[in-house]
Amino acid sequence: MPAAGYPSHLIEDWHLADGTPVRIRPIHADDLAMHTAFVAGLSSETGYHRLLSPRKPQPDELWRMTHIDYDRELALIATTVVDGGEQQMGVARYVRGDTPETSHTAEFAIVIGDAWQHRGVALKLMRKLIDVAAEAGVKQLADITLYDNAGMLALARKLGFKVRRDPGNPNVTQLRLALKASEP
Repeated sequence: MPAAGYPSHLIEDWHLADGTPVRIRPIHADDLAMHTAFVAGLSSETGYHRLLSPRKPQPDELWRMTHIDYDRELALIATTVVDGGEQQMGVARYVRGDTPETSHTAEFAIVIGDAWQHRGVALKLMRKLIDVAAEAGVKQLADITLYDNAGMLALARKLGFKVRRDPGNPNVTQLRLALKASEP
């Protein structure tokens, strides 16, 4: 069971175009085994695009990815039921800066399992993450991706991110999105 402070109001049920039921919800500590299996199931290419290297997340990193400080970060996962059990399809997250000066900017990341790519999961997760971040007072989402990560670049452009090659590193593209405060 999620701990006290779990933002259950963010849970949303949705369907893929083919009718597959999807639940989007904040990750919680009990998701460690499912998240570990999700990360282990990513192809080498998908993992490389997410981490910008061939390395695999270590157990302590995976633990940290599921034990969230909801005041400064959020990870939304998309899940569905496969063979009677919940299976993670993807995750989108943001983490705010550590200081008062940087707390209004958040780094973001998204990764979708290979079997679920090109089915609308990434767009739905990112739209929800953007809305939730704006409601939480985040003023800008920012990250980098590899210059040849065509899927991420297309998604970023579709969502209105400013996309700019990093002048200091030609292998990297900067992604930035100014967020509008949500209406009360």
